[in-house]
Amino acid sequence: MPAFPSTNQSVDRALQIMRVLAASKEGVGVREIARAISVSPAIAQRLISSLAKSGFAEQESSRRYRVGLGAFAVGNAFLSSNMLARESYAELQTLADRHQLNSYLGVLRGNAIAYLATFQSSGPIAIKSSPGTQAHLHSTALGKVILAQLPEETARELLGAQPYLRLTARTTTRFSMLRTELAGAREKGYALCDEENLVGVFAIGAPVRDASGATVAAISGALARHELDRAKLPSLCRLVRDAAERISLRLGAPPSPDSTPRRPTNASRNRRS
Repeated sequence: MPAFPSTNQSVDRALQIMRVLAASKEGVGVREIARAISVSPAIAQRLISSLAKSGFAEQESSRRYRVGLGAFAVGNAFLSSNMLARESYAELQTLADRHQLNSYLGVLRGNAIAYLATFQSSGPIAIKSSPGTQAHLHSTALGKVILAQLPEETARELLGAQPYLRLTARTTTRFSMLRTELAGAREKGYALCDEENLVGVFAIGAPVRDASGATVAAISGALARHELDRAKLPSLCRLVRDAAERISLRLGAPPSPDSTPRRPTNASRNRRS
């Protein structure tokens, strides 16, 4: 029997193009696409034309291409069918609107954190991260929360070779230093990120658990560091931790021993719907 390829080259290339478009904020020309996926401009033109015809790409007046509504519809369908995302929205929106915390939902994908949802604060400072983008495990509150729930050997494997990438002067680049933070996150139920991922940004992360009690995601609340009132930090940590706990309860998780916020009432469920 002849051996058949395990993937389709045209499909692989089309998916590569979609990633190129997603990474660009200003649109991408055909020659740029060709260089990015290592094909001729003629092949790139045929592929992007097919994507545009199906609505997955759109051509601007400058003859550059960007992500189309078709791709948005597919991504939106994923979020609509994802129980984790659905049950997180109300809590993230509350953190953003009522407490002026830029709020995020992230999951482990490979050796990085992938954002599933982001809500910008109603306050004066917006810290932007788009759904679908990824962030480092060692330098974010989301990442530390996820790492804290894993066996040390698994965490080390995910982080890779040391020293880890230094994103700011405060980034922890060695596991020996990170280990103490992860132990604290397990004990307290939240992790902190003090300008370790972005200069001027302070974040608090907390784990989200499923019906088995396993950590399946994390949420975080972030604000500009100069807006942080240290006297109010404990209450901010409780806000994020309790929001994560309520999401966990909606997913069927058993109550956490050190945090038992009220389950949402029927009225609050109706408001979310």
